[in-house]
Amino acid sequence: LAFVGEQAPVRTLAHWEAAHRNVLADEPQLRSIIDNELLYGLRLHEDAQIITGDGTGENLLGITSTNATGVQTYNWSAGAVLPVPDTKADAIRRAATLSFLAYYEPTGVVMHPNDWEDIELTKDSNGQYLVAISVALGGEPRVWRIPVVETPAIAEGTALVGAFGTGAQLYDREQANIRVSEQHSDFFVRNAIVILAEQRLALAVKRPEAFTKITFDAAPS
Repeated sequence: LAFVGEQAPVRTLAHWEAAHRNVLADEPQLRSIIDNELLYGLRLHEDAQIITGDGTGENLLGITSTNATGVQTYNWSAGAVLPVPDTKADAIRRAATLSFLAYYEPTGVVMHPNDWEDIELTKDSNGQYLVAISVALGGEPRVWRIPVVETPAIAEGTALVGAFGTGAQLYDREQANIRVSEQHSDFFVRNAIVILAEQRLALAVKRPEAFTKITFDAAPS
């Protein structure tokens, strides 16, 4: 291992929404807005920043950002053709091998819901599902023993596999806090308020080679 000096700037991530001023007098409704809507939106924003943030302004430098360096790449079209062309699941396994060869065991796969749907619904020539799950009971989403996280925060046609616990570290400088104000645009005369959720984070991708970005460009032919 080589040690070099790097910086992971702390960024402020925020998410807000408007509400009527009367919610300030209705604690259960205010709590519902904060817990079920505001903080949920902030977590979605955090997911997108960790994956694709470009590192400019108040954006984190995401793992798959075009401004990031050192992350390995694998294209679906680079897979085997014979005797049967690689599926998207095959592409994930081949990408995981790249992380293994970098001495990091993959701990997760992040992909868009449409791509995960393609993998779960892949059937053989007899109409049998290739991913072993119980349609009636469901099951933990895994592919090649690796847990799967499906999220719209990553672009469709792209997946990320890697050692998330080792290759990158998220520093939580300040947990989510809530602020309320009516001093926004014409909210005062409209009896409206703005509820803002903010948190301060820093993302350090210490071992970029522990990750492999997969592009589902086209099936091998």
